[in-house]
Order: sequence, then C-alpha cells, then structure tokens
Amino acid sequence: MRYKRSLPLILWAWSLAGCQGLLPRMTTMTTPPADPQAEAMLNSGDFTGAMSRYEQLAKSSSTPDHYWLEAADAALKSGDNATARSMASVIRQQELSDADMDRLMLLLSRIDLNEGNAREALGRLNGLKDHKLGARDEKNYHILRASALNQLGDMIGSAGERVALGKLLTRPDDIQRNNEVIAETLDRVPDRQLVDSQPPAPDELGGWMSLIHIGKQTPKAELAAATAQWRSRYPGHPASGDYLQKVMADADSQSTSTGSAQQAAGATQKPLPIGPFVGVMLPLSGPYATASEAIRTGMIAAQEADRGAGKPSLYFADTSPGNLYSTYRRLADGGAKAVVGPLVKEDIKALVKGGELPTPVLALNQINELQNPKLYQFGLTPEQEVDQVAGSAWFDGKQEAVVMAPDSAFGKRLSRYFEQYWASLGGRIIESRKYAEQTADFSRLTENLPKTSGNAFVFLVADPKNARAILPKIAPSLSLPVYATSHAYDGKSGETNNAALDGLIFCDMPWLLNADEGGLLSARSMEARIGSAKPDTVKLTAMGLDAYRLVAELARMKADPYYRFAGATGTLAVQSDNRVQRQLECAQFKGASPRRRGNAPLLKTGQVYNPGS
Repeated sequence: MRYKRSLPLILWAWSLAGCQGLLPRMTTMTTPPADPQAEAMLNSGDFTGAMSRYEQLAKSSSTPDHYWLEAADAALKSGDNATARSMASVIRQQELSDADMDRLMLLLSRIDLNEGNAREALGRLNGLKDHKLGARDEKNYHILRASALNQLGDMIGSAGERVALGKLLTRPDDIQRNNEVIAETLDRVPDRQLVDSQPPAPDELGGWMSLIHIGKQTPKAELAAATAQWRSRYPGHPASGDYLQKVMADADSQSTSTGSAQQAAGATQKPLPIGPFVGVMLPLSGPYATASEAIRTGMIAAQEADRGAGKPSLYFADTSPGNLYSTYRRLADGGAKAVVGPLVKEDIKALVKGGELPTPVLALNQINELQNPKLYQFGLTPEQEVDQVAGSAWFDGKQEAVVMAPDSAFGKRLSRYFEQYWASLGGRIIESRKYAEQTADFSRLTENLPKTSGNAFVFLVADPKNARAILPKIAPSLSLPVYATSHAYDGKSGETNNAALDGLIFCDMPWLLNADEGGLLSARSMEARIGSAKPDTVKLTAMGLDAYRLVAELARMKADPYYRFAGATGTLAVQSDNRVQRQLECAQFKGASPRRRGNAPLLKTGQVYNPGS
C-alpha cells in the first residue's frame, strides 16, 4: 500500500506517542517487542526512515496492525498529518493490545488537534479517563487535553491539565517548563475570572491562580507581605520556588530607577529564559498595543504547535518605553537565537542606528532603502497587494484602468502607487476618482463611467462596507470588472451582505481565503483566540504565525533564492535585500463567497517597495 506524503503548514508541540477513546472490549493480544532498527532511526530523528521501516514490518509481520500504528506515529512525528491519518485508518482495532489501543486513541486525538478539531480530540480523550495508562501515555494524555482545552478557549481547564501533568514529571527542566506554561496560560485569563473561579486553598490550581492575581494586582511595596501570606496558604506549592523568585525579581526590576539606558530598558523586562529562546520586541502598551497583542497571539499559537525537538521559547519585551537598542542588546547578549520586531518604523530605524546587530533581526515592517546584513524586513505592506492585484488585471489582458479611492491619506497613497506601477507595466490610466469615506451616496462616483473597448477595469480601494455599496453601481452587467486590494474583504465568507461583492476580484493572504486549511493553525481553528477582532487585526495574527516560523527558515531562504515557504500570509521568499516577498492568492466573489483563482502573478519581483508612511 502506498501513501501520499504531504507537508502540512503546521507542526504541533511535543513529540509524543498518541491515541483516542474507545468502547469496552476483550482482547488477548500482546504488544510485540520494539524493533531495534526503527528505534535507532527514531532516536536519531529520522522519522521518515522509521516510518518506512514500520511500513515494511506491517507488510511482512504477523501483527501488522501494531506496526501500522508505529508507522502512523512516526509519520505524525515527521509532521505528515495526512499520512498518519491514512495509516491509522487501516488499523483493525480488535487486533491491538490494550496498550496499543490506548496509543491509537491518543494518536487520533493528536491528529484531530493538528487539524483544528479540538472537540473531536477531547471526545476521544474523555473515553480514556477510566483507563490505566502507562507513565508515558498518561503524560501525553494530560498534554493533549491541555492543548485541546486551550484551543477551545478554556485556559483554566488547560492549566488544570498542566497541573496534573506536573505531578508526573521528574526532570527539573521539564518541571520548570511546565510551570512556565501554567503561568503563561493563566496570565491570559481576565483577572476577575481568576478571582471568581479560584478553588479554595490548598488546591494547587487555585494556588497558581492566586499567585498570578497577586503578581498582576499587588503594588511593589506590598508584594513581599502578599507572597508571604500566599506561602502560608499554599505550603509546598510548586510555584513557591523558581516562579515566585521570578515574580519578585520582576517587581524589583520594575522599581529600579532609570539611571542609564541599559537600566531603563531592563526596568520593564522579566528575567531572560534559560535555554534557546526567541526575543520579541513589540509595543505591548500604548497606541500599538492591540496590534502587538494580535501578533503575540499568533506567535504563541505557532510556538505551541511547534513539535520540533528543542523548539525555542518566546520572550516578549515591551518597546513602548523606548531604548530599542539597549533592549535588543539585552536579548542578544542573553542568548536569543533571533529577535523578532520592532513593529513601528521609527523603532526599526532607531534599532539599526543604535549600533552593531550581532543577532539576526526579523523586523515586522518594511522601510525603503534601510538595509543591514542582519536585518530582515517582513511586513504586510499594502503596496505588495497593489502590485499583485495590478499584475492580475494585466495578466487577464486589461490595459486601461479607472481608479477609485477614498479622499484620505491612505487612499491617495495607494492610488498614487497604483498609477505609477500600472504605468511601469505599460498600462494607461483613463481617469482617477475620489470619494468621501463617510458618504452614503456613491452615485456621483459611479456616474458617467467612460466608454471602453473591453480591456478596461476599475481599481478600487475601499473597506468592506464601502465596497458593498460601490460595486453594484459600477458593474451591474459586469461590463467593467472591478479589482481591489484585500481591504474590501472582511474575511467572512458566505455572509449574505457579501453578495453585493459578486464579481469582485481581489488578492489576499491564503490563511483567510483557505480558512479550513492549516490544521491546528488554520483561521477556523484560531477563531476562539481571535474572537471578534477587526480584519486588519486578524491579519496581524497570521503575521505572528509566520514570524515565529520564519525565524527557523531565514538562513535557508537567504542561502537559496529559489526556496519558498508556504506561510499564512502568503508564499514567502527572501529577496537579495533581505526583504520578505509575499506572494498572495487571488479570488473572485461568486455570490457571497470568494472562489480561489490561484496565486497572484509577480511581474516585478526584484523591485524595492516604498511603503510610504
């Protein structure tokens, strides 16, 4: 039997063995001994080789179902979710031992989680509650439940599973990391909910919730007394060691007076992590806090889904107070493998002007003519969208354009850029029209449209509300097609009011156009984390997903100009100037839903973008 190998867009956390819930049954089957050759491959990280070895054993052994289970597990460890599910589907459950049956249930729940089906995964795991699991499987059981509950937005429940996991851990590094995850998970719970849902002392989860609340709300002058009281209520609590020391150290650093630039940068920083980490510099407070939180959400989700050995932790530093270069050097000198950020253009300039960059930087914006060998620039610049929308129209045989844009700084910026780019392709601008964004009547905008020879189109800059009002007035007979940037699409396919966009052609990030693709990190799976965020904020979450994954790909992308990374925000490549090129997907509305047309053409891949303000 041959299986199609596929490379999924997402990888999940922790290389675990796995399995799903089951009906009571009787079996006398036993688990065959481990195969030395396959075990050696697994220990060396050759998961694909181990999968092939187990495939051979499945075809030649008297216990094929056990080896199909092992092959599926190896496929999942290699990141091949589709092959893992295919292999698991041929397993005859009645031919498995009880231990292997439990592993199958865990395996299937892992596959469900990778595909974003947290409810299905939780249902399988609930079927294992009364089972006597082996030590390794019991750890995996709690990790999987924690991940499923996290996906479903139950942070307290997720932390509770981590508390149960902590009782099974023996290695100090594992215990420390698990405690950090508990704290990070509960830190995302609103403070009022922490208080209202807190179990009474001496409950261990309640102790964590109480300590997180103390850390968030207690003034520095009262912290020592509050933590002493906490210790008396929760004697022997796992957080009373390293984590509590970090709480105190954080409070001390925040109260340190700003004597030097280095001290000022450190005053808002928590102690640096032990082990590999990626530093993230974002303005987590102030006017850019919402955008930063969206990026942070994406990066955390991608890190949690990363099942690679030795994956880095994430360390977030708030850049709002300034002192960019001092903050960067603290991260770089502290062992960061890379630094993601800054986000704001002025901060990127300040960082580059600050001094040497010993550690690679993935900036989250793009600035014309700013270059440094260690600086990579990754941004969701609208000019890249304009290029590719214009390229789509040119590719469709259009030569003449009517430009419609709001009479605003943003509208003028994009319309001016489009006109320059369209002229560089050899196209002609018939006329350019402006409109007031807050108007309720677009009749003057769309009246007396010029007569064309059939090779003309409208280039539209509009938000979803205005696009839905303008489009029906432009092309009731579709004689004048309309092309737009992604700003016209709110990311909500199939909603009735989007029927007004019928016929509209636009280009956008694959993550939104293919909301069900990407497994655990698909747009559909991330809905609980995203909530009711605005479209532009949602796109920043996708940017966070890609920012985390790009860190591991930058060296290869730089070395191989033909290498492409299939990201959430587009197909990504690094250009010679260290800018990340995004190739979008294009779509056309058919009724209320966009239908994919394929990748956007890149007609001028080597040009330097001028994002403007």
